[in-house]
Amino acid sequence: MEDVVSAADRIREHIYLSPCVPSHLQEEFVIHLYYKEELLQKTGCFKERGVLNALQLLPADKKKIGVVIASLGNEAVSLCYHAAKMNVPVIVVMPPHTPIMKQQRCHSLGARVILQGASLIDAQRYARAIAREKGLTYINSRDHPHILAGYGTIALEVLEQVPFVDALIVPVGQGGLVSAIAAVVKQMKPHCQVYGVQTEAMAPFFESLKVGAPVTVVTQPTMADAIAVPAVGVNSLHNALPLVDKMLLVKEEWIARAMLHLIEKEKLIVEGAGACPLAAVLGNIVPELKTKHVVCILSGGNVDSLTLNRCIDRGLAADYRLVKFTVGINNNTFSNAQLLKLLAAGGYSVLRQFRDNSWCEDETYTVEIRLVCETKGLEHSLELKRVIERAYPLTSTFETEPFNDKRTCPCYVRKIRDII
Repeated sequence: MEDVVSAADRIREHIYLSPCVPSHLQEEFVIHLYYKEELLQKTGCFKERGVLNALQLLPADKKKIGVVIASLGNEAVSLCYHAAKMNVPVIVVMPPHTPIMKQQRCHSLGARVILQGASLIDAQRYARAIAREKGLTYINSRDHPHILAGYGTIALEVLEQVPFVDALIVPVGQGGLVSAIAAVVKQMKPHCQVYGVQTEAMAPFFESLKVGAPVTVVTQPTMADAIAVPAVGVNSLHNALPLVDKMLLVKEEWIARAMLHLIEKEKLIVEGAGACPLAAVLGNIVPELKTKHVVCILSGGNVDSLTLNRCIDRGLAADYRLVKFTVGINNNTFSNAQLLKLLAAGGYSVLRQFRDNSWCEDETYTVEIRLVCETKGLEHSLELKRVIERAYPLTSTFETEPFNDKRTCPCYVRKIRDII
């Protein structure tokens, strides 16, 4: 706690006091939901709290020589931004799959970027080797005590901004953020709950807390790329074990829905990792928090445009508002116009259309058309399925779940409502 308070004094002048604002749709969630908007930091992420504290605690001779960091993007951008202001040379080691946008931001801030390793762990090994060879200071951006102390300043602000808070939901990678927040919250407000949340695709911290020891998992692709780490931080796990109340796992489609919700309803562009706390709420896996005052930590907003487009499409599909299907029609203008007229009459918007003129079947020459249509929601999508299958019973195929199941019927709406 003393480390966190000292860090808060040290970085206060250089860090944006991010707001903690109420959700526009609290009644819909039946939760008094608040968002701690760390995506509004200068580099778009909470990471600069930790790296700035670590930089300021470096001796002057170490600053002059320089530092090296291994990163998936956010911590490197944060370090480069503040190191440039302090004239500290930086080498950044990133896995090659790191988004180009984040690589370029490090370049533009004067860092030397090295693409190395299949995962963050490989990049960390390479960065340590560079530090030993060149006499640089290696910044363990996810687990060093100075880094964790900087992260803990978020909790100090939340408890001041929402003093009646009952629970915080925190995105988790190696665990630095959730352990630092829990250390502060449990000392200042012991009855306040601290939940961590990871994607089902990669959940090393969830598994580690379960067995009480570090667990390594296989790297998998996920929309929450900023927390896609195969291992946990040792310091983070040690601090979190007695303090974190619950770990949650969210599905990829819930993350996509959360990102879409934040864009459409809250007017916030949040990366997949930052959307994980809201994904837990949308996935209805925290029913015990109904009517409580809950703060979701929106940890960052650094998502590149290509990934954002894919996540929006995935979110629309998960929300039953985007439907993909193929249909075979006669290869003439009249049949094509008839299909489009059918869709227009139902109020469906055709977003994408692809015609395969080489597709033939039996003796009749037909054309296969692949369409992606936007609908108003689940009931509207089910009506689309009925209309198309009635008009083209032999040549229509739906690809989007749950409409790809022939047994999907209007009663599915009631089933979904019962789950929600």
